[in-house]
Amino acid sequence: MTCVVAIAQNGVVHMAADHAASDEKSGWILVRKDPKVFKVGQYGIAFTDSFRMGQILQYNWIPPKYTPTKTNAGLDKFMRTKFIDSIKETFRENGYGNFGPSSEDGDSGGIFLVGIEGRIFTVDEDYHVAENLVNYMAEGSGGAFAMGALFATKNIKNPKTRIKLALEAASEFSM
Repeated sequence: MTCVVAIAQNGVVHMAADHAASDEKSGWILVRKDPKVFKVGQYGIAFTDSFRMGQILQYNWIPPKYTPTKTNAGLDKFMRTKFIDSIKETFRENGYGNFGPSSEDGDSGGIFLVGIEGRIFTVDEDYHVAENLVNYMAEGSGGAFAMGALFATKNIKNPKTRIKLALEAASEFSM
């Protein structure tokens, strides 16, 4: 099971994840030392899918600096242009993902959450950048269970408690 969870509250993004690496085909599961959540520059990152992708993001990616503007549109545009272009370039340079005409469905990478400026963005496999209306997000095979727990605990003020409950729900009900 993989599950990464993020909550934006009072201008801060809180993130957490499990430590599992699993293979659906063989059914094995290992607990990993390397984190699925880390900070790179001004960005909080929580990844699913490939540990190689996470390692590239953590150690090879040189993130672009975001300078806040007076409107949220500035961050929206930045995330969907300069930010995502830097991710794609880093993945390409490090041999991760599928790019160019040989890719059946276009460029593809992996799924991860990004926390910046008190907001949560999801980067999907096709490199589109999404932001939900709710102030929380979960991804991975346990993501749907975690989202249900986050919804059910929306009146709990402590984000760490909510994240813990969301990860517990995911690990209880997801392989």
